Amino acid sequence: MIGLYLKQAWQLLRQNRLYSCVYIIGTGLAIALTMILVLIYYIKLTPVYPEPYRDRTVVFEHIAITEPRHENFFSGNLSYKAVREYFYPLQSAEVVSAFGAYLEDGFIELPETAEMVPAQIKYTDTGFWKMFDFQFLAGHPFTEADFQSGICSAVLSESLAHRIFGSTDVAGRYFSLNFDEYRVSGVVKDASFATPSTFAQLWIPFTANPDYLKEETQTLGLRGYLTVYILAPSRSAIREVKQEIDEIFRKINSTLDEYEIDQLGYPETYRINVFRENGDKAVDWKEVLKNQGIILLALLLVPAVNLAGMISSRIEKRLPELGIRKAFGVSRKKLLEQLLVENLFLTCLGGLLGLLLSYLLIWYGRNWILSLFDAWPDLIPEGVDTYFTPGMLFSPIVFGITFCVCVILNFFSALFPALRGLNREIVASLHDKN
Repeated sequence: MIGLYLKQAWQLLRQNRLYSCVYIIGTGLAIALTMILVLIYYIKLTPVYPEPYRDRTVVFEHIAITEPRHENFFSGNLSYKAVREYFYPLQSAEVVSAFGAYLEDGFIELPETAEMVPAQIKYTDTGFWKMFDFQFLAGHPFTEADFQSGICSAVLSESLAHRIFGSTDVAGRYFSLNFDEYRVSGVVKDASFATPSTFAQLWIPFTANPDYLKEETQTLGLRGYLTVYILAPSRSAIREVKQEIDEIFRKINSTLDEYEIDQLGYPETYRINVFRENGDKAVDWKEVLKNQGIILLALLLVPAVNLAGMISSRIEKRLPELGIRKAFGVSRKKLLEQLLVENLFLTCLGGLLGLLLSYLLIWYGRNWILSLFDAWPDLIPEGVDTYFTPGMLFSPIVFGITFCVCVILNFFSALFPALRGLNREIVASLHDKN
């Protein structure tokens, strides 16, 4: 019986091409826009290369030091002193990594042409290579001895290594960065700008940059340029990590007279940190849910209402046909099944169109689409092109959930007009003028 309904649906699609095209395109756009919204957060929240441990990562970005007596307030990222004294010794953590909160610009002199090319630098520690799972194509990370000594050593991205040397097999070779000589310790597969915590074109020990070692006396030496990521041994151990950090700062505050340290809501899990719009303010979940709810309503319910109107109009035109079939003994249940199968058939075609549209829109808008809902979007550096790995885009679960939500909405958008039309008396249906 379902096969017969599908054949009838195909014939109706061919006979009413304008209606069918509008319906399919409307459904496709709703699914495409919803897919984009879901994929944005899927890319931001789920494990992707080279960040496979997002589900058990704890973040500490900002700190504030206040002088209540003088009403002074200083906030910023963490200093090397704060990281060295309070975070590296954490007992509950599997790995602790501190790295530059922001990318920095550098210029590399090409060996043969002496041309200066820009490069994006991330200053890191050795824990960075344990916190994140980079694929090394040559060499290895800079060593702890390199880090402690502040030696000018660097890990290059695959694309930058090709641009400088024409090859990735360049471990041990030297290049000029900002007129200083650096040794290549290793080359890794490129990270995407879609993973801003790990993206760079070369990674350097932050001890090689004197700015990262400065200690400000007016902020107890705690404010600097570093962000700290802590890897908990398991998801259940995240609470223990947070409690240990909170206890550390409680003890510090108990020893201070003129100053007070405000953790600004940190530490927090990576997935909560994604929604933080301001480093100095905790996530306002009411605002987040309100904004995302409005977007979802606009993407799903508005098209559903429009489609319900189209379906209602279409059923009105088919009332004589439905009246004749009821007069020949076809039950209301069978007619309802047919109308819903026809709607599901068009919804499936719209779903396939929506899937294609969503990937096309994400690909062509890859350099701005991830920051679409950010209050303070990161500006993509000049010469950098965001790319998405297949693992970021092709998620059957994401499409399945989005498609099911759209099917449910389209089902109800078809159900109520169909019931209203089928509840008409046979005589009224046969004499309908539409």
